[in-house]
Amino acid sequence: MLEMVATGPVGLPALANRLGLARSTAHRLATALLERRYLTLMPREGYGLGPKLLELGFCARQQTFLVRIARPHMEALAAETQDTVHLTIQDGETALLLERIEGRRLLLPTLRIGERAALTRCAAGCSLLLDGSERAWREAFAQDSGSASSAADGSVDAFVERQLQFGRSGYTYQPGETDDRISTVAAPVRGGDGAIVAAIGVSAASQYLDATRIPQVARAVCRVAAAISGELGFPPAKNDSSGGDGVQDSGVFPRGDACMRNNEAISAYRTQKPLEAEASRGHDPFLNGARHAKKTDLGLT
Repeated sequence: MLEMVATGPVGLPALANRLGLARSTAHRLATALLERRYLTLMPREGYGLGPKLLELGFCARQQTFLVRIARPHMEALAAETQDTVHLTIQDGETALLLERIEGRRLLLPTLRIGERAALTRCAAGCSLLLDGSERAWREAFAQDSGSASSAADGSVDAFVERQLQFGRSGYTYQPGETDDRISTVAAPVRGGDGAIVAAIGVSAASQYLDATRIPQVARAVCRVAAAISGELGFPPAKNDSSGGDGVQDSGVFPRGDACMRNNEAISAYRTQKPLEAEASRGHDPFLNGARHAKKTDLGLT
């Protein structure tokens, strides 16, 4: 029906004839599309394309543009880490897998391109939510849990605490504790206005992404996230070179004074409170006190 009116307004009788439908059926379908703003009804002219299509077209253009910019960086990251790299965006209340690049270590996909996952149940989704408030995190967690009962057993509090830790460290992490045994490290990608528009991540079987390798992969992921953000117009911040956890070069969540400058840049673009971004030095809050070795010669693989 949308294709029939793409060239100009069409009256209901002509529309029904072109589609080979009864007039009542065509009217019912057109009414449903009118309610959802896919069609508009122009007096004495007929049905035409509605404003919802403009919104979807803009979203499609942005997504295509994002993939075109991100893909070369993703391919380089996959070659560097030898693991699967993925690009995820937020689509309503879910995380949508937009692009995926396989590394040398093939990984059976838990999600295929175009499929969705719960935001609070994956590392990429947690990255997409990092700019949210504690209240928004709790609401998202309750939504993904299907009920508010999780608040009673403290699991929602644990999720909020992890989000705060993720904001301080500059990357999100999901250990391979589920049946698929796949671990993921992800970092947010920002657009020209400072808002998070996507998340870039690396996934691998848990034996290839253990406690000793996570900081090095996290640094690479944050570096790529910063590079993509820069091409989207987000101004990079100069980072401090100190620290041993390997994430200081991210450009998305820099350290110390650089963190303050970056937060000021975000505030200049947006009225939201900047994300707390002081990374903890030499300690990964997700690894039960594991210390990061200060060895700059360790390869990612």
